[in-house]
Amino acid sequence: MLPFFLYFAAGVITGFHVYTLMSLVVYGTPINPLEIVSLLGSLGLVIAAYISLFKPYAAARLALLASMVIWCFYGPAISQSIRTKFGKPRSVSSAGALFKRPENLGALLTMTLTVERAPGFIPTRSPAHATRLYSDLYSDLK
Repeated sequence: MLPFFLYFAAGVITGFHVYTLMSLVVYGTPINPLEIVSLLGSLGLVIAAYISLFKPYAAARLALLASMVIWCFYGPAISQSIRTKFGKPRSVSSAGALFKRPENLGALLTMTLTVERAPGFIPTRSPAHATRLYSDLYSDLK
C-alpha cells in the first residue's frame, strides 16, 4: 500500500506543477516539449500507483521508467538553477567593454547623455504645475 501512496502523490504533485507551467501559455509563454514529456511521465506514475495494488513488480518498473521521463524536464531545470545561483554574475549591459578602451569613451558618453523626449510629453513637478500647464494649453486652443 505504501508504493501506491508514493507513486500517486509524486504523480499528482509533479503533474500539477508541470500543468501550471503549461498554463502560462495564456500569457504568451511557449510550451517546452519537455513539459509535455514530463506530464506524460506524471501520468505514468499515477498509472503505476494503480498497478501497484495488483502487480507491485510491474508497477515498480513502470514507476522507474516514468520517473526517468519526468527527470528529462526536472534535471535540466535544476542544473540551470544551480548554475545561475552559484555562477559568476554577469553584467546586464555590455557597457563594461566600453570602459576598457579609451576610444570608446565618447560613444559611452553619447549613449548616456543623449535624452530624447517623446512627442507630446509634458514634464510635471506637482499637481499645481500640471494644472497650470494644462490650463495654458487649453486657453491656446480656445
